[in-house]
Amino acid sequence: MAYDISFQHDSEAAFETLDSEATSHVQKKLERVANSEWRSPTDWNYSPWSGQSNGKYDWGAYRVFADVDEDENQIVVHEVRHRENLYR
Repeated sequence: MAYDISFQHDSEAAFETLDSEATSHVQKKLERVANSEWRSPTDWNYSPWSGQSNGKYDWGAYRVFADVDEDENQIVVHEVRHRENLYR
């Protein structure tokens, strides 16, 4: 089942700390998660997060903070950051 991807503010704000190559990589991964026939979006290394959103995706060196609304089939992205900038 396909999910819609939206951004809390806009995509530029969500990806502002990443270069264009990293942005492209994460966007492709989001599209893959949203359009997977066999897996729910929460099956893609999604874990609870006590910050601004309900959870986060751990994808290599990147963290995608997002809400997954399974009733509305929507993924709302809050922010995407490189992990080295998060845990200081």
